[in-house]
Amino acid sequence: MIHIITADNRRHYHHALMEMHRQRKEVFIDQMKWRLDESAGIEIDAYDCPEAIYLIEAAAPRAPVMGSARLLPTDRPHLLGDHFGFLCDGDLPAGPDVWEATRFCPAPDTAPGQPRHDLLARMIAAIMETALIFGIEQVTFVSSAALTPLAAKAGWDAQPLGAARRVGRDRLTVFVAAIDQRGLRRVRERNNIKTPVTRFFGGELIQAA
Repeated sequence: MIHIITADNRRHYHHALMEMHRQRKEVFIDQMKWRLDESAGIEIDAYDCPEAIYLIEAAAPRAPVMGSARLLPTDRPHLLGDHFGFLCDGDLPAGPDVWEATRFCPAPDTAPGQPRHDLLARMIAAIMETALIFGIEQVTFVSSAALTPLAAKAGWDAQPLGAARRVGRDRLTVFVAAIDQRGLRRVRERNNIKTPVTRFFGGELIQAA
């Protein structure tokens, strides 16, 4: 189950959110050696704001976190617009119906290979389900050389906005993905996902179709 966490229901997910930030520190700073700020054993940045939507995979709000990702609106300061716009050959898509996906983070003990691939597929399905619930029509994201072929195989309509460029020790590409019901069905079919993967409790339980 992937929980959709917004400003409206965040109070129910304090444990999961703190575990997400701890895992982000372990994965991005300790393992991948990204030059990010940390505080008290967690990774948190200026874009962890009230407007952010978090997707956290866990059996229950206080169960172990299996993976996470973050969605940010692009009509306010966001990571891609502020730091990675140079990766785009033209204008960067932005607006109230365009959000960016960032900080995809498997739990540190996730086995390499198929378990990570399956988690990415579920998270892409979750991003699409969340986008359909909130009226998001496009999602942008920056992909590493390792994730680019996996994201391409997932089944969604993701188009590069520029050629891959070397940034530090990696090659990064910016993509924009169109969101619609047909694309979600394609992602589910290609990855053998039989039912919706997300749950959103914001006063009432909502599931994407």
